[in-house]
Amino acid sequence: MTAASPRDSHPFNDLLTPPPVPPHSSRPFILVPLYIYPLPDAWAPLYTAVEAHPELDFYVVVNPSNGPGDGVLPDANYAEALGRLTAAYNVKVVGYVHCTYGNRPAEDIVEDVERYRGWEAESVKAGAETIIVDGIFIDEAPSSTEYVQYLAALTTSAKTILNRNILVPIPAGSDVDGAAQADAAVEADDAVEAEESEAATAPATPPQLPSGAITPTTSSAIVIYNPGVVVDPIFYQAADYVVAFENSSAQWKNSVVQRGLRRLPKPLLQRSIPVAHSASGGFVEVAQLSRRAAELGCLGQFVTSRPGYTEWCESWDGFVGEMARRTMI
Repeated sequence: MTAASPRDSHPFNDLLTPPPVPPHSSRPFILVPLYIYPLPDAWAPLYTAVEAHPELDFYVVVNPSNGPGDGVLPDANYAEALGRLTAAYNVKVVGYVHCTYGNRPAEDIVEDVERYRGWEAESVKAGAETIIVDGIFIDEAPSSTEYVQYLAALTTSAKTILNRNILVPIPAGSDVDGAAQADAAVEADDAVEAEESEAATAPATPPQLPSGAITPTTSSAIVIYNPGVVVDPIFYQAADYVVAFENSSAQWKNSVVQRGLRRLPKPLLQRSIPVAHSASGGFVEVAQLSRRAAELGCLGQFVTSRPGYTEWCESWDGFVGEMARRTMI
């Protein structure tokens, strides 16, 4: 008998999939670029923070192999670690994809998203802990408005494939791990690829979805763009969140950066995420930057003293504590 997914626990599971869940958070959250290979205890600081702060959400970007990799599942270490994250209700697992600033073929990106979606059914089939990917992190996102439609179409594809809000009857004895929904999403994307093959290719032609597909406003899936700079508000029409700053802590203080952020209206600032690295002043600098981002109105953020995202910052616990306190305000 196939076990139900951990997030599908519901007294009416034999009748319905879970009810709709809005993708936007209304409380502070940490965006964690988790580019650390999950050797034993390598993710322990994250597990500890997640368990110690159930009031705080963690959007965890996972990147097994510059994307999901070629297999139907990531390796055993990743599978075990991702299963543990899936089981935590205050964690959203977000799959990494890159679009090479609009130059990567759209069908390759959609294929990555489909592979992330397939992890759920494949993990159940393998008898492992169920892995659920809640959204997509589009790295190297272009900032030019020339690519608005390209990214919007990719967003709709991702929200169709990863959506968990469809309410459909589930016959007795059938699985509830989402495999049927994944098959439907694959069929939708087959239609996308068929249309793309007939279209003339301009720079990275975006996928075109069939009418009636899931829209960004009806899907549970989260889509985050990472241009790393402030972009035109039109990008927020499709994205749930935009990484509006990714650079060193020193650059965060740049007046041009601050002016650009302040020009965004408050509802868009709430969906703008600053990611700052190389905070050489330790916890004092990490906390100051974090507070400044919160004062601007940014709900999500990440700050580290490290120059990258492959090791934990010595101020991680303090940073998490700062963020957790804001959930009580």
